[in-house]
Amino acid sequence: MPLATLHSLTFQGVKPIPVQIEVHLSAGLPSFAIVGLADTEIRESKERVRSALINSGFEFPSQRITVNLAPADLPKGTAVFDLAIALGIASASGQLKNASLDDWLFAGELSLSGALKGTRSPFALAVAARRESQRHPALKFMLPACDLPHSQGVPDLEMYGTPTLFDAAAHLVGHGEPLEAARHTPSPKAVDDPVDFAEVTGHDAAKHALLVAAAGQHHVRLVGSPGSGKSMLARRLGTILPPLPFDDALDVAAIRSLKGEGNALSLNRPFRNPHAGSSFMALIGGGNPPMPGEITLAHQGVLFTDEVLEFDRRSLESLREPLETGRINVSRAGHQATFPSRFLWICAHNPCPCGWLGHPEKNCRCTPEQIRRYQGKLSGPLADRLDISVEVHPIAPELLIQGKPDPQGEGSSRGLKLRVEKTRKVQLDRQGCLNGELTAGQVQQHCRSDSEGERLLLQFAHKHHLSSRALHRISRVARTLADLDECTDIQRRHLATAIQYRKSLHGVA
Repeated sequence: MPLATLHSLTFQGVKPIPVQIEVHLSAGLPSFAIVGLADTEIRESKERVRSALINSGFEFPSQRITVNLAPADLPKGTAVFDLAIALGIASASGQLKNASLDDWLFAGELSLSGALKGTRSPFALAVAARRESQRHPALKFMLPACDLPHSQGVPDLEMYGTPTLFDAAAHLVGHGEPLEAARHTPSPKAVDDPVDFAEVTGHDAAKHALLVAAAGQHHVRLVGSPGSGKSMLARRLGTILPPLPFDDALDVAAIRSLKGEGNALSLNRPFRNPHAGSSFMALIGGGNPPMPGEITLAHQGVLFTDEVLEFDRRSLESLREPLETGRINVSRAGHQATFPSRFLWICAHNPCPCGWLGHPEKNCRCTPEQIRRYQGKLSGPLADRLDISVEVHPIAPELLIQGKPDPQGEGSSRGLKLRVEKTRKVQLDRQGCLNGELTAGQVQQHCRSDSEGERLLLQFAHKHHLSSRALHRISRVARTLADLDECTDIQRRHLATAIQYRKSLHGVA
């Protein structure tokens, strides 16, 4: 029968979508049509496939050729279908007899000579193929040989790299030397970061706040004068976060591969530090078709926005949705995509335009109206989503010069990471998620305190007219403080500390 069915992959945003490629040959004037919302990049593959088949020793059929890319309602814009289309034409025309194509996923761009070129994001394709193979255990994946070294970090997937279209066809029909299956490389280990909390002299309050943030996934704001150490502290937050679970590391590496930022697999959590001049699209994601932005590249890691008040207000306000839901929806004409964006947000800024408000030695030159306008750039609804706000005071020169780092001490990144891992395990065993991700119902269940603590929280809530979100966030931080102290119940001191972290959000920094 002049019909062949093959399988490949594409992406809608960062979500992998299986694509069924049907090739049908019928009587009529010679023609070659590709249907199924194919973009220009795919429509031009007709000439690449024709030349590749002829130069690989195949006969290009003089018939009416129709290629259907299903699902038909999904826009497709990648050249990875070249290999599957060429093999489908060869199979439908009877030139690949006894070739079993149902158990394969194909991806590869053809050159005119029949050689296979590297694909745009081989690691992401391999991760997507692995997911498909979990649903269909007999599934194998064929891709260009030059992409094989970039994909060998993906386990539980039978992969074959082919240099040319002819070698791929010969392997499928069992002629000549078969292709060699890829050898899975061992899982990488988390690499030690060159920076360490042991290098930070003083700043005990800020270090404790970042410990709480890492232990419970709480968003943080650092406020301080220029050069006080805000960026230095934020840069070291990632060093106390536990390594990524392997499946999460695969997803993070696949997102980075789709964005064109390499194909390396790492267990280290991402740390993204976009510039204040970043556009809305660069921060949130967008384009046509939509591509991930910085908040998606920070998924499962840290997003640090230094000088956050200098960011475009529209970009900042768009952070509300991902901070609450862990994802961002991007819609364009004809394209919609949902990107994962579950990150730990840490922002930093000066207390006033000149930067010296509250400095023990230097005088602030700003008027109260300038200070109010400057701090008002971070809107109330967005500030309401920050669990912890802490002031970073300048360190005395004597303490800075005489300080000696202790890489093995309790205040080092190694020591703090052990506490974070231990506290996170307590939370996951108790409620299945981190404290910063508790739902309203879970807050009522797991964040109850004693009568003194409840009285203190009610007094603060009435005095400052707290929203329900703010009340729950204080309870979540108090729950993390209790977990760090290995206390089963939340005590008054835990709520007092959580309230103190919250009070900085009300009024002048």
